[in-house]
Amino acid sequence: MKFVILSLVLLASAVACYSQISGDELKKLRKKIVRNYAITGSMVFLAGAADGVNQALVFKYGAVKKAFPKLNDRYWWPVKSAYNKYKNCDPAQGAKFPGSRTWLVFTTDGYHLTRFVDRLFMSGAIAFKIAGYEKRRWYVYLLEAACYWAINRAGFCLTYNRFKYNP
Repeated sequence: MKFVILSLVLLASAVACYSQISGDELKKLRKKIVRNYAITGSMVFLAGAADGVNQALVFKYGAVKKAFPKLNDRYWWPVKSAYNKYKNCDPAQGAKFPGSRTWLVFTTDGYHLTRFVDRLFMSGAIAFKIAGYEKRRWYVYLLEAACYWAINRAGFCLTYNRFKYNP
């Protein structure tokens, strides 16, 4: 019983402390939270869009080429661009430049560039979210993760479904 009373007193004091935030401070906090959601949501959406372009390059390149007829096949078509990381596009001659097969592979073709952009924006969103503002309960993070997953998939669908595939 003492534990319940102590818990209620601590809870009441926490609520009382939070309610003592001034109107200006509350506005600043709300603005910071909205800004965090806007930036994080945008980054997650762009990650999904990059993933959609990536998958369209792999599975619907004909439709991508039809939508963008001046695309350079040597860079954007995964069938041809897979060899861009090698000197003279020949795997037997080794790497085109230091890092072209590892940490700088995103500079060699569109497939790896879109994978890089996807991971860059998703990592940035996570980092921004963590550094953003106060800690929350665990279930709030699960809810936010589900919402961000939906935003990411919306970005994916808006780009991937843009390209109609006609074999």
